[in-house]
Amino acid sequence: MVMFIWIATRLVHADPAGQLWLQQVDDRARVDQATVELSITVTDAKGVTSERTIEIWQRGDDQRLVRMVAPPRLAGVSLLARPGNQLHLFLPHYPPARRVLDSKRSDSFMGTDFAIEDLSRMTYTGTYDASVVSVEDGLTRLRLTHTSDPNANPPELWIDEDAVIHRIDHFGKRGNVVRRLQLDDVRPVGSAAIAHRIRVTDLTNNRVTVATINRIDTDTPIDDSVFTVMNLERP
Repeated sequence: MVMFIWIATRLVHADPAGQLWLQQVDDRARVDQATVELSITVTDAKGVTSERTIEIWQRGDDQRLVRMVAPPRLAGVSLLARPGNQLHLFLPHYPPARRVLDSKRSDSFMGTDFAIEDLSRMTYTGTYDASVVSVEDGLTRLRLTHTSDPNANPPELWIDEDAVIHRIDHFGKRGNVVRRLQLDDVRPVGSAAIAHRIRVTDLTNNRVTVATINRIDTDTPIDDSVFTVMNLERP
C-alpha cells in the first residue's frame, strides 16, 4: 500500500511553470560543440579509491561520444549517442558495438556511480514533462514524469534561479533516494553554465564518485566522423 501511494504521487501532470523551467534547464546547458576531459575518483564503502579518465565529444543536442582512456584495462570502453535516441556501447574485449536497451540505461558505467543515462543524456525536454514541487533554500524542485513510459522512475531536479541544475535525486521502488548527483563549481562556457565538479553518491552501497573537468574546449571543430560506430570501435 505504501508503494502504491508513493507511485500515485509521482504520476502527476506537468504544469506550465515546470515545463518552462525544464526548457530553460536545457537551454542553459546547451553548447554547440565541446571536447571535455574528466578526472574521476571512485571511493567504495571501505574507503578504497580508484581513478579513471574519460574524454567526451559533443555536438548539439543529439551527438555525444564518451570514451574511457584510463586506466589501461578500461581504455576504449565507449558510449555513442546519436540522433533518434540511439545509444551504442562498445567494449573492446567484446566487439562489436551493441545497442543499449532502454532498460539498461540506468546501469552503472564501468565501476563508477554514474549511470549510462547520466553520461549519454543531453536534454530533458521531449523525454520528460515537469512540475514544480517546491522552492527550498533558493532552489526550485522539479518532479519529472516520462512522456511515454509509465513504468519509468524519473529523477527530480533541483535548479537555481538561472535554471542551472545543482542536484539530481534518483529514487528506489519504495520512494527513497538511492542515488544523488550534486553539481557545483559552475562556470560560464560560452552562453552555457557548466558544473565543473559532480559528486555522485550511491546511498544504498555507500559509494561515492567524484568527477572533475580538467579541460573543456568549445572552439576546435569536431569532425562528423567522430560520431560514427566505426570511430566508436576504433582501437
